[in-house]
Amino acid sequence: MGPQHPSTHGVLRLILEIEGETVTEARCGIGYLHTGIEKNLEYRYWTQGVTFVTRMDYLSPFFNETAYCLGVEKLLGITDQIPERANVIRVMMMELNRISSHLVALATGGMELGAMTAMFLGFRERELVLNLFELITGLRMNHGYIRPGGLAQDLPDNAVTEIRKFLDLMPRRLRDLEDLLNENYIWKARTQGIGYLDLTGCMALGITGPILRSTGLPYDLRRADPYCGYENYEFDVITEDSCDAYGAT
Repeated sequence: MGPQHPSTHGVLRLILEIEGETVTEARCGIGYLHTGIEKNLEYRYWTQGVTFVTRMDYLSPFFNETAYCLGVEKLLGITDQIPERANVIRVMMMELNRISSHLVALATGGMELGAMTAMFLGFRERELVLNLFELITGLRMNHGYIRPGGLAQDLPDNAVTEIRKFLDLMPRRLRDLEDLLNENYIWKARTQGIGYLDLTGCMALGITGPILRSTGLPYDLRRADPYCGYENYEFDVITEDSCDAYGAT
């Protein structure tokens, strides 16, 4: 299956063994999205790096930018000189980015698993986040907003007001999406009990993130090894104990 398959977006090849509609074994062929960014950066100044890394994952650009800038700041020995306001804005932008990225995952995943309406709702809500990104950075993607030492510029005057409006609206919209998926028999049948991987398996494979938390382990890097002031925030680490695709989503 793939790399040219409607459900893979041209980035993955799977060699599958199947029995009827059940996949019994899968081997991955990776590398179809290799872009040579690491090699390119060897021939660039460190100030040019943000322009590259923000394009590594267009769905999560602020995380890439932050990771790069944290490395540069550590090498320059200026980690403790980053303004508190800059760190707060970095966290805010990353968490907004987390919402938009998860919405795309649910939207496209839902579409490919039989929940077509999730595609429309997910991308509708994502537009609200992209509007905030455009307001703050001037761009909807490939922002280059987080820079070594701080940010490209401060928030515009109306940014906080617009973000508060978004935070008031989004919980209701997310409940609509949650109800749509959780009441969809086809989507649940194709995620519950599928892709089972327990805690032992995750530890053996070095897996983190939502897949690890779907085993019931509350491991979150923001809490285990905080950065950008995450240690100053109170938040729940969401877990499930189903160890399957349903729990990971």
